[in-house]
Amino acid sequence: MDLNNAEVAVTTQHLMEIKDYRDYWLHLSDYSDMGEFLCACSDLFPGEKEPEYRYSRWENIPDTLISREWFCPNFFEIRDALERLEEEETEFFINWSRHYGYDITTDDPHMMVSHYHDLYGDTVTEAEEDADTGEDALICTGVSSCYCDTLPFRYEIFDDNYD
Repeated sequence: MDLNNAEVAVTTQHLMEIKDYRDYWLHLSDYSDMGEFLCACSDLFPGEKEPEYRYSRWENIPDTLISREWFCPNFFEIRDALERLEEEETEFFINWSRHYGYDITTDDPHMMVSHYHDLYGDTVTEAEEDADTGEDALICTGVSSCYCDTLPFRYEIFDDNYD
């Protein structure tokens, strides 16, 4: 998921009611915030005083951030916050936030990413495929490649009251 390549097709409820299926594709990387995006949308439909925007199609946007009638108001904050993560980490971050009860659509995304970095840092690494193993190297075939996070334990064991 790369929100920098996100696109959305915008139309209005009025055009849908009169069966004038006209929509305009907008690249969300061209806008810095929701106000700028909504101004661009209003420029596309100058004949409507209070248009009700509808989003008929989208690409590179998760369904949790958009539907036909709704576009997440803090999408651009989420996009900016996720830029601090590596591309491989984004999916792990989304799963982590769901698992621990965060709602990326309403919670502060910058705080969530900072909290994620505090907990895990840069622990997401890919395994080396061409590991150079010499004849003297010890190879353990039954060891799992799962990551064991000892960071919280380090802070619990070696706190101020450690003797």
